[in-house]
Amino acid sequence: MIQVIAGIVLLIIVCMVVIAIAFKAQQSIQLSRHKSMLEYGRPAQLLQDAHDLHQFGFAQQLRRRWGGLSSFGLSFNTAALIGSAAVLFGIAIGEGGASVIGFGLPIIALFGLAVSASLAELASAVPTTGGVYHAASALGGRKWGWRAGYFQAAGHLAILALLNCACAALIDRLFSDKFAYQATDFTFWFTVIVLTLAQGALNYWGKPLLGSLQSIGVVLQAGIVLIMLAGLLWLFWPGAYSPALLYQFQNAEWNGTVTGGAFISGTMLLLKLFVGMDGASHGAEETIDPRIRVPWAIYLSTAYTFVFGFVLLAFSLLTTAGSVETGGLGLFLAAAQTGAGGSAVILLLVVGSLWGSGLHTLTISSRILFSLAREKALPLHKKWSAVSMKQQAPYNAIWLGAIASLMLLGFMFIFSRDQMILVLLSFAIISLHISYVIPIVLKLRRGASAGIWRFAPWRLGAWSIPINWLAVGWLTVSSCLAGVYIQYWGAGAVAVTALLIFLLELRNRKRHALRLQSSGIKSQKEIYRLERKFPLND
Repeated sequence: MIQVIAGIVLLIIVCMVVIAIAFKAQQSIQLSRHKSMLEYGRPAQLLQDAHDLHQFGFAQQLRRRWGGLSSFGLSFNTAALIGSAAVLFGIAIGEGGASVIGFGLPIIALFGLAVSASLAELASAVPTTGGVYHAASALGGRKWGWRAGYFQAAGHLAILALLNCACAALIDRLFSDKFAYQATDFTFWFTVIVLTLAQGALNYWGKPLLGSLQSIGVVLQAGIVLIMLAGLLWLFWPGAYSPALLYQFQNAEWNGTVTGGAFISGTMLLLKLFVGMDGASHGAEETIDPRIRVPWAIYLSTAYTFVFGFVLLAFSLLTTAGSVETGGLGLFLAAAQTGAGGSAVILLLVVGSLWGSGLHTLTISSRILFSLAREKALPLHKKWSAVSMKQQAPYNAIWLGAIASLMLLGFMFIFSRDQMILVLLSFAIISLHISYVIPIVLKLRRGASAGIWRFAPWRLGAWSIPINWLAVGWLTVSSCLAGVYIQYWGAGAVAVTALLIFLLELRNRKRHALRLQSSGIKSQKEIYRLERKFPLND
């Protein structure tokens, strides 16, 4: 009984934190210097946004047309509630039992809110496509910005590879059952390449549709949740299992107590739902009034993912736990199929949601690569920073992101074929957490003295420092836990990535120093001083 009360109290606390942070941020917006020009018409707001971007030394190259829902869709679709649940829910329950939903999910959601609130503050202060990359540059200089940017690019490319790998495996499995062929490595790779190229083509030629597709992705995921809940309610209510089982720390077979290590392992798998929430920041230069809309998109994507995820996963578990397998895709997909009376429509919607999440993750990845190339942080930077005059989109960076994700998936296939999903997940979590912690630590170090806060409307006031420290602590601890409990090869891949980043940094530092010295600057100390003074300009 005490465990049930503790679980319910924890759930209430998370909901109260969601509301309290949102209320504090809204107060800050109302008291800030920021004034939206939308009341004077969209053209006036576009002029204001372009002028704002010029303050950071960038021209308006990308087409600015996305609204609040489209911006929200970038973050929410990257979190990929439906796809993540389909791929990881069964494995998580198999590891840690039902308690990973009752206790684990609210705990990581609570810390995830602290991280998303910290990132939202940064996005409001630096509304550029670089996201945490430019925030780190503004607070700590070019070298820290590039480090954050490289890890951020690696993390989002890993998410893209993970989503497309899962989608291709599911399609291959469904088609092999439907058309009676043997699924092989060839059919898997053929499927994943086709899926990735289709995403690249839509990003390349379908720029005017991306905003609408981001909004549709939100509606699709919410719709799948409602359809499944309605189907499960119709077929199984009242369920055979009491909600109290969510708080009993029982194993997946319901015949023993789950160990602490198994509980942590299962909970860490659900951490996928709370990485990638920074996606909206990479559409800042394409979003109207980004200082307001982007931070809300980052924060609310975490809040809504938790609410929808907790209801869906808890209800699916309690209504189907005794009738389906608990490994792999079995639990979630069986619940989905049952929820539609056994129809394959739900399965097709799950596949569509997975592919759509990959589509939007490619959009984000291409913007990160474009931003890095724009500031000469990548080899062949002129090629990758090129922007289509007609589409106003970084067309070469799109294909670079698509190819890079396939190469990353290929490396994982060669070295850890049987654990690809888990290695990619561990790699993505650690890489993105490193990219998040860099600007947050720099923000704590610089405090309110940094000039970037002058026009940032979305802020937490006196709450900012404790929430930022909580975020830093969680990002550090969860990165270590992900490397230990999800897949240690992911931590190894991060170490290799760090080595590659070090080599790139040496190359970039040498080239940058030569450019500055050719302008009459001799000492490295003076170079660092100028980088801190003009962090976003070349």
